[in-house]
Amino acid sequence: MLGKKIEDFLVNSKRLLKYATKPSSSEIYLLTKVLIITILAIGGISLFIQLIFQTIIGG
Repeated sequence: MLGKKIEDFLVNSKRLLKYATKPSSSEIYLLTKVLIITILAIGGISLFIQLIFQTIIGG
């Protein structure tokens, strides 16, 4: 039973690798932009929350 699961996993992995392609430079650029915007947004939200807590607590 375990051998069948491993065999199915290997077949599915081989099928996935067959159709996988490298991302183009435009896809990498878009991904980089999205990641940078996300990091900045999370940092901005964090800063805003810290400012609110400093105002409330007065620390």
